Amino acid sequence: EYVYLARPDSTIAGRSVHAARVDIGRRLAREKPVDADLVIGVPESGTPAAVGYAQESGIPFGQGLMKNAYVGRTFIQPSQTIRQLGIRLKLNPLKEVIRGKRLIVVDDSIVRGNTQRALIRMLREAGAVEVHVRIASPPVKWPCFYGIDFATPAELIANAVDNQGEMLEAVRHAIGADTLGYISQQGMIAATDQPATRLCCACFDGSYPIELPGEAQLGKNVVEHMLATAARTGVPIQEPEGRRHPVQADNDNVSALRRP
Repeated sequence: EYVYLARPDSTIAGRSVHAARVDIGRRLAREKPVDADLVIGVPESGTPAAVGYAQESGIPFGQGLMKNAYVGRTFIQPSQTIRQLGIRLKLNPLKEVIRGKRLIVVDDSIVRGNTQRALIRMLREAGAVEVHVRIASPPVKWPCFYGIDFATPAELIANAVDNQGEMLEAVRHAIGADTLGYISQQGMIAATDQPATRLCCACFDGSYPIELPGEAQLGKNVVEHMLATAARTGVPIQEPEGRRHPVQADNDNVSALRRP
């Protein structure tokens, strides 16, 4: 929610989402500095973090990308072909702003890498000299079983290799960036002003707030159905090993499962 899903004018647990995203950008600039001419955000959720990065680094912020408001979220489209087409329709570079510039491009996250790969290609075609990508969340390495379309670990680009250093280089090469940097999980959490125990970071660290019933064997759709049914009825989930555990109704992160 703080990184991507929530509207920037939302307030969650007393913390402004916009302020949290700007602070993430400031922390990202401290953690992953790079010399460049202009900081741009990938609209909309990457923009506040880009503003924070520019403020902290002293590098000017500019609007280098225009967004088509009538094209939806690209990473949840059913096929890669549609996702790639959606990116071209969704974002358009402002050539007069980015031509001849060394760019820092701040985005909220990298899931499959489709958006960043197509975007960097467009920026270079528009005349960008260098493209340095900075990400306002840690690498996404685990599926989300709570309603977001990260189907399998194999689809997540950060799972290309196990070694952290090799992973960064593999993702950087795959998307075509000159450099790549992610904010640390600790930095992201600190920007929310929330204790780590109140946040779900499962897609970053694999620590799910609700124990999952053999998700690797059952598959995403089956697990989501079982979790939703258990949350709605209060009936405990039967574990494959015969163990039973109740869905943790007192956990704030369960609320999404109760939505119709």
